[in-house]
Amino acid sequence: MKHSTDNRKLTALRKRRPYLAKAQGGFTLVEMLVSVALVLLMMVMFTEIFQIATSSITVQRGLSENDQRARMLTTLIQSDLNKRTFQNVIPFSPAEKPTAFRLSDFTDRKGYLMISENDPDNDTDDLIQFTADANITSKLLDTTPYYGKASVLGGDILAHPNQPETDDAKIVADGTSISPYAEICYFMRGGNLYRRTLLIRKPLDLETTNSSQPQTAGGQEFFDPANSLYSAGTYTSGNFWDDFDFSVYRSGTPTAYANFHDVKSLDNTTLESQNFSLGRTRFRFGFNHATGLPREYVDDVDGYAQYIGRFTHQETSHPDFQYPQAPSNVSGSANPMNPSSSLTLNRNTNVVSQYASAAGSRRSEDLVLSNVVAFDIKLFDEGLGQFTDIGSSIAVDYASSATPAYQNNNPVNAFSTNIYDTWHIEYDLDNADGDGNHATGQDVPPFKPVDGSGNPRALKAIQITIRYIDVTSEQLRQMTIIHPLSNLLTD
Repeated sequence: MKHSTDNRKLTALRKRRPYLAKAQGGFTLVEMLVSVALVLLMMVMFTEIFQIATSSITVQRGLSENDQRARMLTTLIQSDLNKRTFQNVIPFSPAEKPTAFRLSDFTDRKGYLMISENDPDNDTDDLIQFTADANITSKLLDTTPYYGKASVLGGDILAHPNQPETDDAKIVADGTSISPYAEICYFMRGGNLYRRTLLIRKPLDLETTNSSQPQTAGGQEFFDPANSLYSAGTYTSGNFWDDFDFSVYRSGTPTAYANFHDVKSLDNTTLESQNFSLGRTRFRFGFNHATGLPREYVDDVDGYAQYIGRFTHQETSHPDFQYPQAPSNVSGSANPMNPSSSLTLNRNTNVVSQYASAAGSRRSEDLVLSNVVAFDIKLFDEGLGQFTDIGSSIAVDYASSATPAYQNNNPVNAFSTNIYDTWHIEYDLDNADGDGNHATGQDVPPFKPVDGSGNPRALKAIQITIRYIDVTSEQLRQMTIIHPLSNLLTD
């Protein structure tokens, strides 16, 4: 009996053991809560580490991209300056006027180079403008031409081959054109650095191309208002710098109209009767074609002058701009380049209000760098032995202008003549003698330093400093370009 009872107890114990084992291998509620908390804490730590790593990578990528953008801009500026047409940077003066004009004597002093300083203590109102030739390869073998927009004239480029659209040798219209020559301008406005490029026309060498001015098959100039095709409104949209990225001057009788510059416009030995040379300021972009003086300021709504540098693509592509083919449609501003015309700058958008609507379709096409806080240009002053601003208190060679009549519309008269210009061999800017003849009473260039023997000093180098904010890291970055202006045509 006892043995049977023991067997039953042993059997019951064996049946209970699996349940006891299971109960012994489980977790309590406290243990579960602790483990979950630890897992969550680890996940938070890993998330923080991942976010820090991701943010660091983003910052580094932003810095790298900005450095690359800065290098590209530096390369672009240096390339443009190396290809400037005015290689031997000694300004012309009437004393050089030869008895026989020979362009071959001045192949290294073609076109122009000008630098406007304005206030020496302000690093946001500097400007540099010059002509360039892509075929100058002493420093850079690349001969890539300059590109720009060109609209079809007359509706058929085969019937009218002498027009900018065909200068790229393409018989199918593509809305663009090319040229090895251009006017180039760098300036800053509203935290943006702009590079405005206008092609100097080089027509195809065709039997039908006997003029640099676009012509119909019958020999009429397309832009002459007397041309029936022009008067019928069939040539373009009607706003020149919306249709063409070309350097032009306003001339013609009885009605003035846009005339294209060509390679002859780079010749500074032409007589005044051949009035197209870009050495004469009144034929350049951004200058008043009536007076030869540049416009660099526009008033705001409160009547305070604000620096604009040059008109941007957004503004000149506005349908009301019109100039230089026709007077501007803005009341009181028929000539936008005339400082006395009533234009207003919107300080919130940094765009001239009269040309600020969305209709200005070419917005930002000339923008090369944003978030810029300084664009400063200094000249190497040999008399001082260092780089300095034009008109600064320490300048020697570039202390004061010799041509006070040559000035922009800076509201401070002391700053308005701080302009370096390579000038022209025959240019009476102010007509001080009152004879209306620019071939007499010629003005000297603003600055033409000489050494102790009276020999002219060439401008040897310039220093360009650009400071900008990297939006990714919120750091202030700076690039400094020291560019020698050596004569590459003699190297």
